[in-house]
Amino acid sequence: MAKRKISAPEKQTKKPYKSMPQVEVALCIPSTVISHSNARNLQQATFIAYQIAKAATLYNVSEIVVLSIPDAEAVAEISGPKVVSAATGGQKIMFDEVANSPKVEQNHENRNDDDSLLLATLLQYFVTPPYLVKAVFKDSKFRKKFKYAEKLPKIPSLPFMANNDVHKDFREGLSVAKKTPKIVKKNKKVSGKKLSVTKYVNIGGDELLELAGPDIPVNVRVTVDVKNKKVVSPRDAYGVSGNKSTFGYFVRVSRSFTSIFTESTFPSGYTKSYYISCDDFYGKPDTGIKKETFGDISEGKILLVMSNWKHLEASFSVEAFEGVAKVSELFDGEIEMEQGIRVEDAVMVGLARCR
Repeated sequence: MAKRKISAPEKQTKKPYKSMPQVEVALCIPSTVISHSNARNLQQATFIAYQIAKAATLYNVSEIVVLSIPDAEAVAEISGPKVVSAATGGQKIMFDEVANSPKVEQNHENRNDDDSLLLATLLQYFVTPPYLVKAVFKDSKFRKKFKYAEKLPKIPSLPFMANNDVHKDFREGLSVAKKTPKIVKKNKKVSGKKLSVTKYVNIGGDELLELAGPDIPVNVRVTVDVKNKKVVSPRDAYGVSGNKSTFGYFVRVSRSFTSIFTESTFPSGYTKSYYISCDDFYGKPDTGIKKETFGDISEGKILLVMSNWKHLEASFSVEAFEGVAKVSELFDGEIEMEQGIRVEDAVMVGLARCR
């Protein structure tokens, strides 16, 4: 009778102090936060993203949605001028040839996409360990845009920091493939195939860590229990995690207003959604949304949309949202904010109030 293999007892690891809050929060911020009207150069854009990342990690935000919105100049140009003609008895005429020029729209679309993707990339950079940056962003067209981000201090509220020294037992890593040897068969050389699974993980050490458990897909971000050499969820390791089991927060780009809601990374969607007015320096808009506070919210998946109201209306107006006549109908309430506050400042203030 064959002897049963006795597995070694699992080594004890440190338990995190942190835990997931009862109210899980998703942020939606506009791409215009780093447009030319708000950030004059890459250095300013980087620091704005850094401020948002610091607030999001401090308050354990689960998801950050970057809503792609044309900046103020692009909206004005695409809308086109309106004039009143005496010859037509006061009828308004649109200069469609200017407003609908494919070349102009394409330029705005490219600029808008660049702002959205750059902001999303910077937000992801700030929750990526330095030893993984080169591998994670190797295919990104923005990999050369980190020159200012590299000089900023490490965010002090990352999941493994001030958390019962869990960093001694758990590390963030990226699964990597080992080179496969070439096979020779009777004067015929066959090159080895690239492996799709692996046991090896780059955790920033001098050597790759070999997992004791089953193989995992190649080129995947994972959290590793270095004592027991196995992959664990970030929530088990650090007590907190972003959506889709991400380290820190999960970042996605929404190129349409509807996709904010339809592509939520919460499996059951958002429990409630709130609007916070910011980036509006010429008076408070009349949104028609009921004013709310967070006092009565004790649990759920909450979406906070922080933007200039006109930008939201412009984004909403370009597509059909079945059963919804106006953008205000998509919000359960509006959290009042000080007038004239910038988006990055509203993120910190809004998150503080909802905690």
